Amino acid sequence: MTWPPVKAWTSKTVINRQTHFVAINYGGEFLKRWVILMSVLDSSVVVKVSWSQLFESSNWESGWAEINYLETSRSVNTRVDLKKTDLYHPSIDSGLTIPISKNTIRPWFDKC
Repeated sequence: MTWPPVKAWTSKTVINRQTHFVAINYGGEFLKRWVILMSVLDSSVVVKVSWSQLFESSNWESGWAEINYLETSRSVNTRVDLKKTDLYHPSIDSGLTIPISKNTIRPWFDKC
């Protein structure tokens, strides 16, 4: 997978009744990389996920997939677990800010 991450993600387990997320921000270096994901349908569901968890195919899938979910995850940090110093506002290259101030916007999906 490429860095920075694409914006569209599907959790393979239900997180607070949500499965589809947008990568709104990211940071860190090397093995300490992280991504902030916000639910597509409920913006109060925000999770911070390590890059290694996103890369692990048993946890997350790039894009928005339709999957039959059988279990709920309690092992992911939710918004209440995020410290105020963590950035859960959109990154400059997200294309989610107004006005859009950068010509280079991260793609929504991996290139096929």
